[in-house]
Amino acid sequence: MNNPSSAFDVRRGPHWVGVALCSACTYYFLVGILLITCFSSCSDRNMVKVFLQAKPAGKGTSLRLQIQGIVTGPQAGLRYKWLSVSGQCEPQESETPSTVFRFAEGVKQDRVTVEVWRDGSRIAQNEIAVKFAGEIAELTATDLESQVQIEITGIPPREAGGEDTRANIAGRVRGKILPEYRVVIYALAYESWYMQPTAHDLHPIQADNTWASWTHTGEQYAALVVSPGFAPRVRSDMLPAVGDKVLAKVIVEGIKK
Repeated sequence: MNNPSSAFDVRRGPHWVGVALCSACTYYFLVGILLITCFSSCSDRNMVKVFLQAKPAGKGTSLRLQIQGIVTGPQAGLRYKWLSVSGQCEPQESETPSTVFRFAEGVKQDRVTVEVWRDGSRIAQNEIAVKFAGEIAELTATDLESQVQIEITGIPPREAGGEDTRANIAGRVRGKILPEYRVVIYALAYESWYMQPTAHDLHPIQADNTWASWTHTGEQYAALVVSPGFAPRVRSDMLPAVGDKVLAKVIVEGIKK
């Protein structure tokens, strides 16, 4: 005579084994996801990225530009190698993310590249286009000696742009700042500069000398420090030069995705 409980176990045995196997598979699958997520998160935190911006470095017949890198991620033991197409970078290697670029004689545009190295391996790289007769190089000797400087520390992505795009932008102003000074933001899209985020927006400089806003995206971004009476253009093929109501200006490339 068969044992009912034994018969019950035989019939149900495969079912429970299957459930156990499925549970084990699900467990290891979830563990795998957690590990992948952890590795990805740790990798992002350990990844070094560098973004470049340019501003005048001194006065003279041959315009020089200060190329400054904004570095994210662990920075211990980093070294920087500076390259250009035809101009000269001094220094060509540095322990800080900064160099001075000089245009070659007769050359009106160039491209500066920085390579980030650690322990004999290149771990990051970026580049910035500079134009002698363009927006950055047109800054005059008056600006070079100006007491006001501006930088963009929160750089939006490099995109084609458009009305449906949106990104955050932020920066800092240095020097002698009066309460009535304002920041004007532009984004370069479809070969034109557009005032951001809407027409005639003038952004205040906070007590800690920072400024922030949102912007439609573009290929490049510019920020100007202006004094009262400045009449900005909503759209322009060229940004205003430093002088009169424009106290300082900076232009950066958008961050490549």
